[in-house]
Amino acid sequence: MSKRVNNAPKLKSLTPAQLHTKQEQMHVVDVRGMVEYMFGHIPGSKRLSLERILREIPQDEPIAVTCLSGMRSQAVANVLVQKGYQKVYNLQGGCMAWQRAGYTLQSGL
Repeated sequence: MSKRVNNAPKLKSLTPAQLHTKQEQMHVVDVRGMVEYMFGHIPGSKRLSLERILREIPQDEPIAVTCLSGMRSQAVANVLVQKGYQKVYNLQGGCMAWQRAGYTLQSGL
């Protein structure tokens, strides 16, 4: 019996501390709507829809995806992996975990 090898890329996660250390080296994308984003987001993050990510960010560049709690971002990140993105990371716990870890959120645009 032969074993099947699954070479499909897998979604990776980042803790808030890991993202804080690496955020200058990757695109940090917030997938929430405008109102939620304006109430508080990770400084330096960009609010982009899935469609805009697919259009604007090359597949070989690292992307950290976030939302409020990590659920919506995980769904978007999984789609990116399915579309061939190799370096996709979901922020565990989203912006709530970021703030609980002691990092600040920025309000407004």
